[in-house]
Amino acid sequence: MEATSNAKLTYPECNSVNYVEMLTSVCQSLFFMICLIICFLITTFIFTSNSTFAHEPVFSLGPETIFKGGFGLETEVEYDKSGSEREIGLHEEIIYGLRENLSLTGRFPFILEKKEDSAKSSGLSDISLRGKFRFFKKDYLGAQDKAALIGGIKFPTGDEDKKPPVGTGSFDYLAGLTAGHESLKWYYFGTLRYWFNNKDGIKEKGDLFLYDISFGLRPVLREYYEHDLVTLLEFSGEHRNRDKVDNLQDDDSGGDILYLGPTFLWSYRNWMIKGGIQLPIYQDLNGEQKKEDFRSILAIEVHF
Repeated sequence: MEATSNAKLTYPECNSVNYVEMLTSVCQSLFFMICLIICFLITTFIFTSNSTFAHEPVFSLGPETIFKGGFGLETEVEYDKSGSEREIGLHEEIIYGLRENLSLTGRFPFILEKKEDSAKSSGLSDISLRGKFRFFKKDYLGAQDKAALIGGIKFPTGDEDKKPPVGTGSFDYLAGLTAGHESLKWYYFGTLRYWFNNKDGIKEKGDLFLYDISFGLRPVLREYYEHDLVTLLEFSGEHRNRDKVDNLQDDDSGGDILYLGPTFLWSYRNWMIKGGIQLPIYQDLNGEQKKEDFRSILAIEVHF
């Protein structure tokens, strides 16, 4: 999963929480997810493949690239909550292998519901294109080390005028580096990413620095083509610079958050189900901002 930030606007305070609406939104997202899982399972049987998965963190990016000429499809449901604010997203990713060590990913995010105080919105968010170049690979007996460069661009396809906005209104750019070690039993990943955010008229979002460390374990060793489970503990950090409006800093924006939480990867041949939850263990936000409660992801991916 890739993290970006959308500017938040402040609306009149609403002390009551409509639990019926919240439950309805969650049920709708789960219904969409179940339908998509069924579609992916059908696709898996149609496009029979002997390819198997390498593993990557759920809330971050790893150094793995898809094989040359290969396609990957991923659908994920994301649910984030911060006090009375919440966001439920349904995101699609299309992955293509240009070369064995070079892949492109198109990300198409759709916001099912975004709520800030009494305001709600939904719609297509900002589409992004991301490339990954694996420049290092070393094989050992039963293990691999890999490293890759990441670059990307985010397009202003979401509506920044909605309340709350579902897009940023600007072209933003991503640069990063990721490395990992994968063996029969143990996994280690480390990733650094930086979003260079640009102006939209008089508004300018602060840049975003992301850093992640993950540790994984395969509890039961399986045969190569059997179903496989890997569990991970993922640590993620975010540093957000302050936003600017008409070249003046917004004191109620930016800050630091550290997350920690368990994730899982369950795969069988060319398809995978993955998910997890992260809780904030440290928050140092500037000015008056609502603190994060949790963020969660459930996704399914198929390669063919």
